[in-house]
Amino acid sequence: MKHYGLLIAAIVCLGASARANDSAFSGVSGTPKPMQGEHRSIAMQSEKIVITTDGETYQTTVDFVFRNDGGASSVQMGFPETSYGDVKSATQTAFLRFATWVDGDRVPATRLITRSGEGNTEAYWLKTVTFGPKQTRRVRVSYASPLGTATTWGLRNALAYNFTGQNWKGKVKRSDLEIRVTGSGLWTALPIFEGKPVPMTLETGAKSAIFRKTWRDWQAQGDFNFGLTRTVPFWMLDRGSLETPPEWLRNTVTFRVGTVPAELPRNIALPPAFTRNGVTYISLPHLKNRLDGFGVDLKRRRRTVPKVDLKWNAQTGVSTLVAGPKTLNFAPQVGSPAPVLLRGQYGNTLYVPLAPVAKTLGLSFQLDPKNRLFDLKRGTWSDK
Repeated sequence: MKHYGLLIAAIVCLGASARANDSAFSGVSGTPKPMQGEHRSIAMQSEKIVITTDGETYQTTVDFVFRNDGGASSVQMGFPETSYGDVKSATQTAFLRFATWVDGDRVPATRLITRSGEGNTEAYWLKTVTFGPKQTRRVRVSYASPLGTATTWGLRNALAYNFTGQNWKGKVKRSDLEIRVTGSGLWTALPIFEGKPVPMTLETGAKSAIFRKTWRDWQAQGDFNFGLTRTVPFWMLDRGSLETPPEWLRNTVTFRVGTVPAELPRNIALPPAFTRNGVTYISLPHLKNRLDGFGVDLKRRRRTVPKVDLKWNAQTGVSTLVAGPKTLNFAPQVGSPAPVLLRGQYGNTLYVPLAPVAKTLGLSFQLDPKNRLFDLKRGTWSDK
């Protein structure tokens, strides 16, 4: 009997072109891969990945089919557990749950830490699988992880899977990926493969939305990331401060699970602006940041910077925006149209009606709802 030391060594993270400036992922993994070169006799025929998420955690179940084209052998397989960013101690598993089976029988796995430090942890869950001559074996791995976080719009929360099957014998005949979103609400999703948006079919229903993608006769190689964030209807981004690549924005999918609520959603990613009942609202912090930028431009030309400040009175609930010679006060549900308070994932933000505020300050703007974009210009604000 031949003995091979193998590791299922997929290390999942956001690819270089998809990585945000500030991100953290815990307990992520991927496809089996032998550590040294292409395996001479064992082929991975197929893999079926089913990822289910409620928007807080995600459960991944992967079914692999391996075929041994040679004589009897024994392989040590290791399923990776990789974390980076703001993660737990390496001595504690980042998986919320982990289990593995061979041909329907649950088997034990031993966790081996191979790297730790500087916010990065790599470990492997090891088990030994024996193959008879020409034998086919079915391996299942199931684990649960918290969603990853990032700062880039469209990837505020994300899950990941890494295909690294190119070193098994030959090509993988079929890889099926299915992502099930079960949490109710309005969502944005952004599937990315190897740093570029990838099309997936979408089926929506009252209890879930299902994304699907199939690859056939391929090397099973590449990073897959799936941004998933609750959002507000008719969200918009500012073209003048757009960090998301335009190709990503064009391929971002907005979909709903469940019924449309009467109230605005909570615990969402807060966009720069959104439209409700025909009125476009802009985030006060975002407006303040843009005014700061306009002030910097003015300083280059006339060596003075208009005063810009934003304060909130906790007792009265009034937000005060000082914008050069203008001072504006806002309170939720006061005025017509009234400012709107959105309860976000990481705090609350007041949104004010863009048109009257822009008119008061002398700003100009254009809306591009088809592409979910708006343009905000300085106009005559702070002209002397």
